[in-house]
Amino acid sequence: MCRRSQCIPLGRNAADSRDFSRIWTSPPSSAGARPMPEGIVLKCFDMLIKLKLITMRGLILLIGGLIGWGLVQLLNGFLGISLDGRYDPYLSMGLGLGAGFGLAAKLMLPLTTGHRTPFLMKQGLAGLLLGGVLGLLAFALSQALLGFDLPVATGRIVSFVLLGTSVGVLIRGMDWNSSKMPLSYPLLGTFGGLLGGLVFESLLLIQADGPIHAVGALAVGFALFTCLVPWHVTRAKSALRVLNGVQSGEVFLLDQKSEILGYGETNDFVLRDHREVSIRHARFLNAPDKCEVWNLSEGDPVQVNFRPAQNQPVKAGDIISIGSAQLQLIRI
Repeated sequence: MCRRSQCIPLGRNAADSRDFSRIWTSPPSSAGARPMPEGIVLKCFDMLIKLKLITMRGLILLIGGLIGWGLVQLLNGFLGISLDGRYDPYLSMGLGLGAGFGLAAKLMLPLTTGHRTPFLMKQGLAGLLLGGVLGLLAFALSQALLGFDLPVATGRIVSFVLLGTSVGVLIRGMDWNSSKMPLSYPLLGTFGGLLGGLVFESLLLIQADGPIHAVGALAVGFALFTCLVPWHVTRAKSALRVLNGVQSGEVFLLDQKSEILGYGETNDFVLRDHREVSIRHARFLNAPDKCEVWNLSEGDPVQVNFRPAQNQPVKAGDIISIGSAQLQLIRI
């Protein structure tokens, strides 16, 4: 049995009972200044949370496009020398872009959910390899379709559609806590690939080669970002804000029906450098109208507003203690 967490016992008795939602969410107003309505302040704060996540994840996908195009140039140079030009540059483009976007896909969520550097490195390497293979297969399949007398432009667009689907699959992959694969990311990735392919093909009508290809790779990344990121971020209604420790201020978006917290790297959210936190400590079941926390640890309890809880609904403003970590549920 682990020893109990050394938490500050706020609100444990009637004399100290208070609205927990005001402990952390009401910013102090300047002396002598007319305070802004609390609802407006909180609404602006919630918008900033979503805007920050959208910006970070969008930049990751755009950088993935640039990395992919850089890999394409390296592959073309290497294969051109080693094979004396006897290779298909279209397939090398699929391999390079797939690797770049695969890297971005595998890092997009872990970079915003508290995962440590070794895990990020393994995920990035897996993204490079899997993305490269899937990108190569996508572009090879589109090349095979040309045997059915399809227009060349149609084949290229199909290749980007398949690439977008692959990126959507790599973002979530197989859910660690479920045997089902979420379909929303692959479907949105498919639409993003279609949009990116149309833009890329339009740019080819302007200029057949040269720097326009790099612009096209960025356009594909932007199309994937437009279809994948804003919808998933804006549809989330709840989030967890870390209140203490090295992760203080970080926000974990509850955008799935079930989220696992603990210090294990395969969790949805990782709590770092906190005492008495189990590998898989708590599960959050998230629905549009309610949220529940389930205790998954036998030795270390989960507390809601500093009272032990096993399976308990939580509302906005509640303080959830997981070991020595304190988090607050917020509605965004």
